Amino acid sequence: MEIAHTNDMQADLSQKLLESTRKDLGRLDSLRAAILSLVVNENYQRAEDEMVAYVALKTAFPGFQERAERYIQHCLELIKAIQTKRRFPGIASLSLARQQEIYERVLAHFEDLKRHLAHIEKLEREQKLDDVRSTVWVVKASVYCVTFIFLVGLWVDIHGGAFSEVVAVTDSLMDSAIGAIVNFIKF
Repeated sequence: MEIAHTNDMQADLSQKLLESTRKDLGRLDSLRAAILSLVVNENYQRAEDEMVAYVALKTAFPGFQERAERYIQHCLELIKAIQTKRRFPGIASLSLARQQEIYERVLAHFEDLKRHLAHIEKLEREQKLDDVRSTVWVVKASVYCVTFIFLVGLWVDIHGGAFSEVVAVTDSLMDSAIGAIVNFIKF
């Protein structure tokens, strides 16, 4: 009877973990979705490996790994705690109240894991946003520099080259016009 009740509690726990995962999963291709589904399916070693590999691949964002390191360590500890409590040897020999307490702790660890994974994703978004902001800053500075150089070159060209030619052409036209008027008056 107790073994049947223990099996029912384990099935209920798996169902609650699955429901909890569906409530706050985030994007399907996110770290949170991958890790939580692996933990629900009791594939703990792969969940730990995926988490470590995910952070190791984020070398394009400087500072992300350092900022996320303590969250990653805590998540790894939570995964181990969930694994230990779900695979607790001799759980069937414990009282039903004690079994229920262990399962409630598993749910609490799972919720804590979800929060920490969401925070890691938030850190990643912040790093991406900082990267985009710095790229925009560089592009704006480059555009301002090119515009300034173009305007200075245009001013130098107008002042030194084209302006003196316009003055020379205007002077020549004025000389011709005045000469024509003087020749017209002489006749």
